[in-house]
Amino acid sequence: LSAVRYTGVSGAPFRQEQHRRTVPPGQEETVTMTVAYAEYGPHVGDQDALKLTVAGAVEETGQVVAKELRVRLHAPELTLTLLGPAVVGQETPVQVVFQNPLPETLSGATLRMEGAGISCPKPFQM
Repeated sequence: LSAVRYTGVSGAPFRQEQHRRTVPPGQEETVTMTVAYAEYGPHVGDQDALKLTVAGAVEETGQVVAKELRVRLHAPELTLTLLGPAVVGQETPVQVVFQNPLPETLSGATLRMEGAGISCPKPFQM
């Protein structure tokens, strides 16, 4: 398991597992992997993905199979709601909602609102 930058460059693997199974004819075998944020969080940035590469080998035939899965990490959404009428030349109240999806406290978060007629956007400390 490794991080993939938005440029497509893979980082060093941060988790590797090896499983050995005997699979009877006509049967399938399932291996489940859970990756906690605490494990992958330090390795990914804003626009990165996770790359899982699986390779298998059949002892009896020497056949090798491989598959790669890229998982794009979705950023949480901001919800914007207009709380009153938008009238030219008057202030317009807007509500911004952000829910922290992470299992840890976020600190130092800043919202910056920009738009037509806002000459100098000011950051709002959360």
